[in-house]
Amino acid sequence: MDKEIEKEMEALAISEFEKEAETIDLVMSDNTPIRVLRTIPSVGSENGYKIIVNAGWGSIIPSWDEFLMDAKKDFEIIYLESREKASCQLSRKSKVGMERMAFDIKEAIDQLEIDEDKLVLFGSCLGATIIVYGLFKKMYNPQMPVLIAPPPRFEVPPVLRQIIPIAPPFLFGVVKPIVRWWIKKFKTESPKQAAKYIRALNEANGWQWKKVGLPLAYKRYWKIFPQVKNKILLVAAEKDKMHDAKTTKRISTMMENSIYTNLGTNKNTHAPIMVETIRDYIPEFMKN
Repeated sequence: MDKEIEKEMEALAISEFEKEAETIDLVMSDNTPIRVLRTIPSVGSENGYKIIVNAGWGSIIPSWDEFLMDAKKDFEIIYLESREKASCQLSRKSKVGMERMAFDIKEAIDQLEIDEDKLVLFGSCLGATIIVYGLFKKMYNPQMPVLIAPPPRFEVPPVLRQIIPIAPPFLFGVVKPIVRWWIKKFKTESPKQAAKYIRALNEANGWQWKKVGLPLAYKRYWKIFPQVKNKILLVAAEKDKMHDAKTTKRISTMMENSIYTNLGTNKNTHAPIMVETIRDYIPEFMKN
């Protein structure tokens, strides 16, 4: 399997979306620059809607290439890179935590002057939970939130949850092999999915991940889900080992206005079928 993972990592080296996108650095209210990649569809092919993408923890852009390249045909895309990403110029004065990261989405909406009535706010994994937190705090009100498997708790290997608070950042290099093993053994359905997570791990900055992750790793967010009344498209991948579909199903019962759909695999949630699912459901959301 290791050779297959290496091959997939080579394929993830190039992002077609990054080549075509405009790069913008948005300066947040705490003076932290957040990187945004933006594309606009060709004149005559646009459908009038924008998608803000708030991907999961450490997620690399090439892992979303199939989704993004299909979506850009008719949606304006705003791909938001969150504070743990290498592109974020995080300083010691930068604020962190769930509320700050949700507020980054609000500030991006405000700075880019996005009409929320034409907005699909799309998040995956922890990025989806951040969106839920912002909805809970009424920071924004997008027409169509689309959430892939929002976890109520940040996933880390159990033993590391006890070590992270006391471990200095330079020990991150020692921990990486343990996390790589955990990913390959327990948390991926295919070499391609493993490659995505391992590349993100290899590129991670230990100090940055600890600063951003520490306020998230020891909190549970179950209580916020029932308090969100927005209509939501909640997407599960029932074969995905990293994102437990049973949890997503439970969350769907807690969110009274959610619509639950299952795309089967992690690969599908990153593929054109995910974009087509959004297109299919837009009329349902435009009724309200």
